[in-house]
Amino acid sequence: MKAINKIWVFALGTAVMVSCSDLDTFPESGIVTEDQKKEVVEDNPERLQADINTLSSIFTKLLPNWAGGSATPFHNDFSYPAVCIATDGNGADMVSDNSDYEWFSVAFEYSDRNANYAVPMFTWNFCYKLNKQANDILATIPADTENQTLIYYRGQALVARAFANFTLAQRFQFTYKGNEDKPTVPIVTWDMPAERAGANPRATNAEIYKLIYDDLTQAIADLEGFQRTSKAAADRNVAYGMRARVNLVMNNWGEAATDAEAALSGYTFLSKDDVSAPGFNSANSPSWIWAGIYKAADTPANYRNITWGGHLCSFARGYTTSQGLYKRINSLLYNMIPDTDVRKGWWINASLESPLLDHMDWDGVTGSAISSLAIPNVKRAFQPYTNVKFAPYENKCGTDINAGDWCIMRAEEMLLTAAEAYCQEGNDPQARIYLQKLMAKRDASYTGAEKSGNAINGLTPGSDGASMTGSLLEEILIQRRLELWGEYGRIFDIKRLGQGFKRVAVESADNPQFDPASLIADHDTQSPGSFAWILLLPQKELDGNPNIVQNPIGDTAD
Repeated sequence: MKAINKIWVFALGTAVMVSCSDLDTFPESGIVTEDQKKEVVEDNPERLQADINTLSSIFTKLLPNWAGGSATPFHNDFSYPAVCIATDGNGADMVSDNSDYEWFSVAFEYSDRNANYAVPMFTWNFCYKLNKQANDILATIPADTENQTLIYYRGQALVARAFANFTLAQRFQFTYKGNEDKPTVPIVTWDMPAERAGANPRATNAEIYKLIYDDLTQAIADLEGFQRTSKAAADRNVAYGMRARVNLVMNNWGEAATDAEAALSGYTFLSKDDVSAPGFNSANSPSWIWAGIYKAADTPANYRNITWGGHLCSFARGYTTSQGLYKRINSLLYNMIPDTDVRKGWWINASLESPLLDHMDWDGVTGSAISSLAIPNVKRAFQPYTNVKFAPYENKCGTDINAGDWCIMRAEEMLLTAAEAYCQEGNDPQARIYLQKLMAKRDASYTGAEKSGNAINGLTPGSDGASMTGSLLEEILIQRRLELWGEYGRIFDIKRLGQGFKRVAVESADNPQFDPASLIADHDTQSPGSFAWILLLPQKELDGNPNIVQNPIGDTAD
């Protein structure tokens, strides 16, 4: 049985500015100053390579990711993929049964709005750990360096810092537009005195988004010409893609479209054949722009539950299969997918069928028979609408090694970002071009791109009681929900669009052990001003920093 989903963490003021690097003990006779470090790396830039490698590894670092005095491991604390699963769980498109082994139950139930719970804690800690590593690198690089290697390193660090701050801003406050003056989280930079970092007030949305934007703009300049050897490293395409995400949230439509187009340069899109079998687990995919890369050696069998595969993949040993805690699509959304769309096979239907299962073999069982296959302590039968989108490591059903890579950004997201941005600014013809580029590879019978306009309703289409506008923008957003299901974090889009949602009706009938309406009955998810959408700052941060205040507790913004 899982432990109570509460954790403790060192306060930001006591942990975030502590530096640890190979350079800290060079020369061996003692601790060197920051100025001495800069001299060392200017002469030998490769001394920073280990720090750059660490920067990438933070995205996929297995437990423990936080320090707090508890010896109990928390199996939903596996860095950035855990953030994505939690933020998808906060939306209406992913559902899961609750049990003592569903470590993300608090996200589905909205009980993660607790200052001592794991979701706000591991989100906060992942982001500030990434922020700190980026700052350590930036502190070591001379501001006036002309060394190209160091400039590339600086660009990668700036992307990472922007990513961390962008994630924090979206989780701990309302969206940027219309909330520019509201507090987000403390800004921490490498040149900030330690005493200030320990008593740093929350920056406003306007302040932190300026830093994010400036960091990405500088990174784009720094990374020109950079040729990476691994998709775990941020390059210029990644920087453009990140700025496209930021511009989308800021409602800078023209800039979002331009940046998304730049991020797409050199990438191809997954074909219909590519997505006709379980996948989305390898950085070798031609559409993946940025990836968290796992190695089998980093995911031993005893860690099979503490990875994204153990919680999201329906074919590998982990909590999903052994406990039947399959992540499923909201049937209201599933029923909106045409039968001609290949993505309908990413989830099994109410009869437990999917053509994607024809590509899998589990102990000699193939095809849709895999759905009802039961192996004691290994696999329970699938439930209706279980996802089969994500393949196991090396495509081996029942594997103990959950070492599949995690997609941080892919070309299809950028296609949809460009389509939305053009549509939002009133350029329907260009929006249709980008939407059709995706849908030509998903549904040969697709006609949705013929729609027009950017009207959307206050409730997400597919929510019980929500009406459809029939607009092009609504169509683009539906395709975004389907294409990025389980990957990006649905609550981010819900917040920036100002659309509420309901979890009701069809799921209750189809999945009698999971009643979404009852799970979140005490929260307002229909109003864009609901504080149910905002995480509380970790209590330990409030205890350690006298200059920050907690987000309101309750569901209304008034």
